[in-house]
Amino acid sequence: MSGTSFKALGNKVYEEYTDGIKVYLESTDDEYIVGRKWFPHLKDKISFESVSDVRANGGCQLVRKKVKESKANNKKSFGIVDRDILLADPLFRDSLWWQIDNDIFTSTKPYEEGDIFVLHYWELENYLLHPKALESLLSDKKLAKNSAFSESTIAGLLFQHENDLVAVTLLSTISAQQALDQAPIGFGLDNFGDELTEKVRNKLHISMKVSEIERQKIKNFAEDESNALIRWNKLSRILDGKRIIQRIDRLFSGKDRADCKVSLTSERGALAGYIASHKLIEPNLVKWIESIYNSTNSALSRG
Repeated sequence: MSGTSFKALGNKVYEEYTDGIKVYLESTDDEYIVGRKWFPHLKDKISFESVSDVRANGGCQLVRKKVKESKANNKKSFGIVDRDILLADPLFRDSLWWQIDNDIFTSTKPYEEGDIFVLHYWELENYLLHPKALESLLSDKKLAKNSAFSESTIAGLLFQHENDLVAVTLLSTISAQQALDQAPIGFGLDNFGDELTEKVRNKLHISMKVSEIERQKIKNFAEDESNALIRWNKLSRILDGKRIIQRIDRLFSGKDRADCKVSLTSERGALAGYIASHKLIEPNLVKWIESIYNSTNSALSRG
């Protein structure tokens, strides 16, 4: 059966075929990005399947449930979940969530003995915000390259506004730790600098000291990197993707960039394509996908 197209087996046969490779994802958006944009060459070998029609809270737990049910029925399946699953988990909120070392993070395998891959970034959207992908998107929008939107310039812009991106992330990290209701995604979108920081503190009812401690824990992910591009790719692991994507939209449509209006949220498919074409897919994810494909097919060959 090695090399057989699972799509050709038909739904009923596929469900009964216990050795097929199925990878569950949190939403149809994730399924599209991972299955169609990043690993389309494996579409006949791996069935990427969403556990929800929309991206909703609890998608990560549905992925875990699906993988557990498969194992209980002597079937083999896998899952991919956002890093923020750890922020909501009391077992890992104060430990693995804050792990900066990628190798240690990868080797920990907190769920289902490694059958579930935990993304190194807050969520899938964060991967799409690589300055190289953003440069490609903006160039295509304007049908020309523009030094104002070069990879290095974009990285510098993100570095310039780093503190604001960290500040809005506190709305999620501290709320999760203190079991508070989450502020709206667009909270503080019109505020910047000290004004934004104060507004976030007031919303969370925390002191300046508490705010600074949490801010530093997040900034530690930059690992004191001085190169703006490398720094962004490190720091963005732990920034709230949905909150920062709106602020980055605003940065691109600032007064000195009024001719470039773009909604990154609606361009996720295009950005995912640029990530693939520039070979920027997370190496650990690629390695994991290849490992489950190779291990399952080796088992089929022996059978």
